Amino acid sequence: MTENENNSKLDALAKCVLKQEKDIKKLKKRQPRKMTAMKFVGVAFDPEKYKAGEAEINEALSDGFEVLRDFETGGGIVIALGKWENKGKMVEKQ
Repeated sequence: MTENENNSKLDALAKCVLKQEKDIKKLKKRQPRKMTAMKFVGVAFDPEKYKAGEAEINEALSDGFEVLRDFETGGGIVIALGKWENKGKMVEKQ
């Protein structure tokens, strides 16, 4: 390996380390969160029934839920939604 190749690899590694340092600082500043609610919404792949599931998902998203995961089923899809709050914040039970 030539000296130029070694230097360019070292430069690339140094850039990666700097980026990781910035990412770590951002993570440390972020407030710790905990999941306060979870919801599963089924959406049937039926031209007459999908609107109800779609509306329920849209309502949950506007209430602060976030999509965690989706599961395909034979007749549609199930969306797992979670609601997160900052750890210090009091949460009202619904």
